This record gives sequence, structure tokens and C-alpha cells, in this order.
Amino acid sequence: MRLVEQVQTGLTGLLDHPFRTFLTMLGIIFGVGAVIAMVSIGAGAEREALEELKKFGDSSIRISSVEIQGERLAEALKKQARGLRMTDVAFLASACPFIELAVPEKIDEYGFYVANTKPLVKIVGVGDGFLAASRFEVERGRFFTDEEQANAAMVAVLGAGVASEVFGLVEPVGQVVQIERVRFKVVGVMKPQGAGSGKLAIKRRDHDRDVYIPVKSSLQRLERWPVEDKDLYHEINSIWVEVKSGYDLLAARDRIAAMLKRRHSEVDDFEIQVPLEILQQSQKTQNLFNLVMALIAGISLLVGGIGIMNIMLASVNERTREIGVRRALGASKRDIVVQFLVEASLISILGGLIGIFAGVAISWLIALYTGWTTAIPLSSVLIAFFVSISVGIIFGSFPAAKASTLDPVKALRYE
Repeated sequence: MRLVEQVQTGLTGLLDHPFRTFLTMLGIIFGVGAVIAMVSIGAGAEREALEELKKFGDSSIRISSVEIQGERLAEALKKQARGLRMTDVAFLASACPFIELAVPEKIDEYGFYVANTKPLVKIVGVGDGFLAASRFEVERGRFFTDEEQANAAMVAVLGAGVASEVFGLVEPVGQVVQIERVRFKVVGVMKPQGAGSGKLAIKRRDHDRDVYIPVKSSLQRLERWPVEDKDLYHEINSIWVEVKSGYDLLAARDRIAAMLKRRHSEVDDFEIQVPLEILQQSQKTQNLFNLVMALIAGISLLVGGIGIMNIMLASVNERTREIGVRRALGASKRDIVVQFLVEASLISILGGLIGIFAGVAISWLIALYTGWTTAIPLSSVLIAFFVSISVGIIFGSFPAAKASTLDPVKALRYE
């Protein structure tokens, strides 16, 4: 019997019991759907992490201030530790030959006024090399010049969100804004950056709501409100460090940590993050998650395969007389084996196809209702589909072999 006829016969046999066929497919559907949904979450998380890493760079180190209070603050002040300061930036740039850039960042919540509005923004003072270290880009206008940085010029660059909110369709470049009691001229607008996914577990904020000014302008032109010891402890909030090509990033991290800790009188008032290292740790965690989910999905496929085998064994018993008639009419054992393998394969193929659509739908719903990024690699779809077909063939082999070994005479007498 030709393969096309075998397929037609198999489909007829499955359609004779549609509900039973569907129940048999459920294990395959759940297994394939679970594989695709799981892989989509993992691939989406990895894509977000890689995008996040691009924003920080694979040669970047981020030194952030750590707030200390109470007895720890009093002890630190006794040791004459003063937190992260501009002098730390200069020290690292001069003492570490492996450092390409060391850029200070100072974040405050000063009052920001435009006309009669007071939008909520972060006033971010940044030093030379900020664009190179942050990998941010200016969309309109320009960023600060070296001369403006050195002279603590009263110029500002707006984040995309701030510019859109306060100026709307009016061109922001050339306008004047007020920070506390000081007027600043807008010289540029940043490209939209977004808040960041946080997949690298790095502290990030919505950079589109930042207002950038020269760090010296922040330190010299603006007052600190309120003035308390804990507010004055850290002069700056963070330092963006770019390591030269060819240097080991983790060794550079350890060297910087040791040098800063000595400068800070052994006070733990800062933390160092290496985005590349965090990405590698994140990928290890994601791989473990993928393995666990793959095992769970594999169990579903195994259950589906057992279901296929049980139904096919029941089908052999129901169709014993039919098998006897076919053997009497000249069908070989091979024909019987192929017939039942085709039916088992059709169940797994149809279940796999439905499972693919189910997995895509689950992935889409996860992205819709949780806000997570999901991605479905074609390779995962193909692997899940071929595994489902293999399950049907493997678990359909025993019922097919049993059917082919039935005695034709006994089969014809079977009631």
C-alpha cells in the first residue's frame, strides 16, 4: 500500500474517534507548547540583557555610592571618610593605566521650572566623556563642550521625555529653564533611552526624565537642600569607568575596589558592578531555568507518548478483525507496521502543530500581560516539532509491532 493511502487510512481511523484522538494529543500539545513558551521567555530575557549590556558596554565598570546612616555614618566621619568624591575620579584616572575614561555623575532632585510648570525630573551633573562612557546620543542640538565643563557653564541638555512634556512642539534648544534659583540655557535634547529592563540587576532609572548639566555647575552653582551630614557625605553618586581594550575587566574591578577602599579608610560606602559579569551570571541562571523547564516539558511529552501507546494498543485490540482481513487479503507485516506507525505519527504531528500555535499564543499572552520581552527562535520550534514526531514514532512502535505479529486466522475469528 502506498504511503498516501496509508495516511488517508490513518486519518480516517483518527477521525472515527475525534474526541479520543484529541485527548491522546493533549500530552504532545502541552509538551510542545511548554517548550516554546519556556524558550520564548528565556530568549526574550537574554535579548533584553544583551540590549542592556550594549547600553553599558562590555568594557564598562560602574562605581555607585552606598548610603550609610546612624552609627555607620558617625564611624565613617571619625575615620575622615567622605564617600565618593571628584578627587576619586581624578585619582583613578591618573593612578590606573588601564582606565580609558572615568566620568563622575551627580544626581539630585532640585526644583526644575519651565514657565508655570514644575515637572518631576532628576538633575544629573556629568563630567567629561559622559557620552562615550554611557553610550547615550544627542538627538538635537549638542552636548557640553570641554570649556563649558571647565567653567561650570549654566547650560543644560534635556532628556527626550522631559523635552516632550514641557515644550511639546516648540523647539527646546535655545530655551531657558530654571533649576532652583539658577537659569540654564538648553543646548541639546537626548535621544530616547527608556527606563531599562533591569535584566542585569543594575540600578537604572528613566533616563528620558533626566536633565543633564555639567557636574561642576551642579557642585558650584546649585545649593543642596536640605543640608545634612548624610547629604554631604557623598559628593557624587557614581563613577562611570571605561577600561582600555586588552585589559581583564574583573582584574581591573578588583584593583579599583582595593584602591578605593584604602582611600575611603576601609569604609564600605560604595559598590562596583561589572555589567558583563552580571550578564554571564544571568545567563547561567537562565540556562538552569531553561534546563528545569525542558525537563518539565519533556515529562509532558513522555506522558503524551505513553498516552499514544495506550490508545494505539486499544486500537489494535478494537481492529484485530480488520488486521486479520488485511493479512488475509495479502497485506504484509510491514504494511501493518507502517499503518499503525502512520497513525501514531499523525497524532504526534497534529499535536505538535497545535502545540506550536499554543506555545506562540502563550508567549504572546505573557508579553501582553506581564510586559516581559519574549522571542521565539525558529530552532526551538523545529526542535520541539521534531521531538513530538519522534515521540509518536517511538511510542507507536510497540503497538505497531504487536499488530503485525497477530495470527491472521485468530484475528479473523476475533469477536
